[in-house]
Amino acid sequence: MASRGGGFEEEALPDKLNFGVWLKVLKYARKHVALLILLLFVMLFTTFYDSSFVPSMNKGAYDMAEYFTINGSSSFSSITDVYISVNLWGISFSLSFVGYCILFVVMILLRAVSIFATFFLTNYIGMLIMVDLRRDSFKKITELSFSYFDKTSSGWLIARMQNDTSTLGETLSWGLINMFWAVLDIVFTIITMFTIDWKLSLVVLASIPLVAIIVPIFENKLLRRHRTARNAYSHYVGWLAESIEGAKTIKTMAIEDKVNKEADEITEDIKNKRRRAGRVNAFFSPTLTLISTAVTAILVYIAITFQASWAIEIGTLVLFVGFVSSIYDPLRTIAESFSEFMASQAGAEKVMQLLEAKPAIQDTPEVIEKYGDILHPKKENYEGIEGEIAFEHVDFAYNEGPLIIKDMNLVIEKGKSLAIVGETGSGKTTTVNLICRFYEPTKGIIKVDGVNYLDRSMGWLRSNIGYVQQTPFVFDGTYRENILYGRRDASDEEMIKAAKMVGIHDFIMKQSEGYDTYLEDGGGSLSQGQKQLISYARAIIRNPAILILDEATSNVDTATESELQEATSSLLKGRTSIVIAHRLSTIVNCDRILVMEQGKIIEDGNHRELMNKKGSYYSLYMNQFRDLSIDKQIKEYQTNIKGKGVKI
Repeated sequence: MASRGGGFEEEALPDKLNFGVWLKVLKYARKHVALLILLLFVMLFTTFYDSSFVPSMNKGAYDMAEYFTINGSSSFSSITDVYISVNLWGISFSLSFVGYCILFVVMILLRAVSIFATFFLTNYIGMLIMVDLRRDSFKKITELSFSYFDKTSSGWLIARMQNDTSTLGETLSWGLINMFWAVLDIVFTIITMFTIDWKLSLVVLASIPLVAIIVPIFENKLLRRHRTARNAYSHYVGWLAESIEGAKTIKTMAIEDKVNKEADEITEDIKNKRRRAGRVNAFFSPTLTLISTAVTAILVYIAITFQASWAIEIGTLVLFVGFVSSIYDPLRTIAESFSEFMASQAGAEKVMQLLEAKPAIQDTPEVIEKYGDILHPKKENYEGIEGEIAFEHVDFAYNEGPLIIKDMNLVIEKGKSLAIVGETGSGKTTTVNLICRFYEPTKGIIKVDGVNYLDRSMGWLRSNIGYVQQTPFVFDGTYRENILYGRRDASDEEMIKAAKMVGIHDFIMKQSEGYDTYLEDGGGSLSQGQKQLISYARAIIRNPAILILDEATSNVDTATESELQEATSSLLKGRTSIVIAHRLSTIVNCDRILVMEQGKIIEDGNHRELMNKKGSYYSLYMNQFRDLSIDKQIKEYQTNIKGKGVKI
């Protein structure tokens, strides 16, 4: 986001090329080595044509034209009698005028094909590199643990996967190709120059040391200003992703004007930085043009001054004037390509940082050998699960911080429902995250069915867990696709059964196309309760042995809550379930209730036992009871106080 000063906090700019990073990135180009070799051959032909064939053929034509000028056309009876002598890299041969024209036409056609192939292959290779980078980046994201996303924003990830991968694909394709093209151009030009006249060749090359001094000065300034502009744009992509993601929050807080002003500041910042970079570039090209023009003037001066001793032909002089551009244009291209690599280096480092990130939670090689990994599971080796969970002296802390869970000892019996309550920060969600192995204990052991869950794979464990989050997520797609997201191979009968179990089937059938009705904008037209019921159906279609409901009713109204409670009761039957609850009225029927405080279990029992104990649970429950309306207090008293045999 924008800083208080209206600009961005700049990232460190490299002073030199990081070959280590680029060697890692280049492996994505090496995957397509066959295409690169083909492209190299095409470029060899094109640069040979431009830098050697055309000048040599033109030299022969110039010499013939000069001969005509001196001797007149009377020495030839017909144009077909004209023969043109060509010296190509020291190899001399003569062509009739017709043969000369035919050869030129054939080579022009071949060059047209080679140019098409060059552009096509370069774009295609760039696209393949970008796709490979994005595919591997997304694969890495699916492998990374929860802790990575705790400290990495979605905007940062989107900027890496969208902006930086696109830039790297273009840099590795066009950047490398332009550099190779320029080098080949220079090599072929120098060979051709020295073949024609070595003295004039030395005159042209004499200015190269001056260019070697001037170019780095400009390139250093260009690098820094282009990199600063790219930094600003990269920050903008991240800011934009977060702003779109938080659009509803922006509207609920009525800060559209402030965010719009911030957008103006950011885009103005990008414009100013790009303008400064363009200003330097505007001086760079004319400076090289000035040097090349000076070299051209020197060539003409030498040709006139030393005409008698050097016997410089007009055709030779014309060619060498062209050779000046053939040397300076590639030098400019090399400098610009080098700048592109430097400007893209920060993006390359960030993409490699993502691709080389190690998941905090990983299975051992022995476990992977038996069960496979997250992306390549060996489900045929998965054992069945009954659902007993045991914590044995478990401690947990985030990133070596203070302990969130402290010496927890807990056994959750299979098929039983357990509710966890407590103030914010008491460790409720951390406990279920440990059960799901989104995090692992800092100390102690967690067992599932009597086996340390580290001895089995994450895929095995999570395939047996249904997790309904506090904030339900609905994908762009149909009702069918959203429910089947829980299990892609489920049948229509299983889908409908799951929807009926949670009470969303009738509502779906009333829609225009039933289960095939498309939900746009993440189900923006649905109520919070309807979204939650879809997430319930998504969880239940997995038929999980362990079901986790993380404050699944905290964001809905009381009318919707009653619907969800009814759906919840059907979900909990016959499976181990852990319910994190804010509204205690939703968990009074659970077999067991834990009260947590600062990472410890301070009370353990069912609703009646804890109410009669008149401890922390009783205080929490009665505080919520007092906030109810009179009618709801009467109903709550009849059902969950008097009806449960609680004495108050």
